[in-house]
Amino acid sequence: MVDRREPPPNLALPVRTVHVWRAGLEDLREAARLRRLEQHLSVDERARTARFRFARDREQFVAARGLLREILALYLGVAARQLRFDYGANGKPFLAEYGTLRFSVSHSLDTVLVAIAHKREVGVDIEYAHAGVAVEEIAETVFSVPERHALSRLDGEAKRMAFLRFWTGKEAYIKADGRGVSLPLKDIDVSVPADRVAVLDEATGRWRVCTNWTLQMLAAGPDHAAALAAEGQDWRLVCCQWSG
Repeated sequence: MVDRREPPPNLALPVRTVHVWRAGLEDLREAARLRRLEQHLSVDERARTARFRFARDREQFVAARGLLREILALYLGVAARQLRFDYGANGKPFLAEYGTLRFSVSHSLDTVLVAIAHKREVGVDIEYAHAGVAVEEIAETVFSVPERHALSRLDGEAKRMAFLRFWTGKEAYIKADGRGVSLPLKDIDVSVPADRVAVLDEATGRWRVCTNWTLQMLAAGPDHAAALAAEGQDWRLVCCQWSG
């Protein structure tokens, strides 16, 4: 993995590279920036914005979607407002006119992550690591048997962070795979090894390691856990801080 505080000087994206951008939502929600980002949105995105009940939720959507458009536009050399998103059968967005550029976006509390790749499916997830998370209850509902066994051997902060590592890894994978929540989370295991995904074969009851996917935990700042899933094993990660 390569870490950068600023964007690379050339936004060309090699096939074997995945870029992950990090931005602070509080900065993006500053009034002038938010107005600029909102101008990028399409008619249907503006309609979706209007349906949010709370102002903070509306602002977070505008900031995250507007940022996604700005970043994609830099790679493609087009105006952010000209991009047109289509959606797969399970809701995964893609660029109708630029199908080889793949992306994923996730935000939690005050941080947004955007993953970009060329000819390679990607999924990113970030979660706020608040102290009150109901580890046992959630794990019983959505974690695999191996994941629950791994958690049972831990206590305190180690258990909470392992829980968040499993959760973000699973979410990143289902976003990258494209089938989303149609994949039962209990049938996905990201506990061992840490960079691989295994899927339960219901016919045999055995776990099958998905060798065509790689997981990478991300350093997302204090009080957050984050993960990236990407197709293949022949890629390198470059992390950039969005300065606007």
